[in-house]
Amino acid sequence: MIQRKLIEPEEYKRLQVRAKKISLALMKKEDKNYAKVTFPIQNYRKVSIDNQDFYYAGTNIFLGIIEEVLFEAKRQFPKNFGNGNAVSVVHALNKTRFLHSRLKDAIRIYGNENFIWVYDNLDDGEENKILRLDLYRKIDKIPRKKRKWTFTGGLFHALKHFSMNGKPLSTGTDINDVINPEHVIYLITKAFFTEVGTFDKKGETCMVFMNLDSKYNLKFIFYYEKVTSVYFIKTIYKEKKTTASSRLA
Repeated sequence: MIQRKLIEPEEYKRLQVRAKKISLALMKKEDKNYAKVTFPIQNYRKVSIDNQDFYYAGTNIFLGIIEEVLFEAKRQFPKNFGNGNAVSVVHALNKTRFLHSRLKDAIRIYGNENFIWVYDNLDDGEENKILRLDLYRKIDKIPRKKRKWTFTGGLFHALKHFSMNGKPLSTGTDINDVINPEHVIYLITKAFFTEVGTFDKKGETCMVFMNLDSKYNLKFIFYYEKVTSVYFIKTIYKEKKTTASSRLA
């Protein structure tokens, strides 16, 4: 069961401390000139998943896309989704809620520091896991595909394996219905914080399986950045239980 809750001022204050610390560490590691460090309280979400509280907070653009714009963009521009082209999806988003007159600049803005931090507690201890979900890490050209681009990493890469009312949520054509795009965040959160993962030999990629139904598991792949101890989502997809492997794909 999933339930949205009101975040308390003290919770907000403690999470701001965590966000600032990890954002600055990641900025240094990625050699960036700036980072979005903290967010206003209205950008925080508290959600109970199966009676366990989780928190996430992020940019106006990320939250606006996931909570409002994506749904409307799908309605207005259905042909821009499920056609295998990330640029078509971004074009629909930019047309639905104007971001920039040049599509190239809209792509850059969406992919530059638009993310959420996800937490399972308020404590700032090094042993506590933290997950960052970007809209996407980058958009890459698909080899041997003329004018076709793909989302690399981030939520929109994961969304290509999901649908809503039988209609694609991103570039893919998989029919795997969720109630809304936020539900995918809840699935990622539950898998990341409550299921036991298996790392590859390098200790950089973590694989988690979570039961979907009688025939399928959901397979989650996370990237682990060792210096800052931040995790990133790489992808999610359905996998038949009979072929589920204990090794990393």
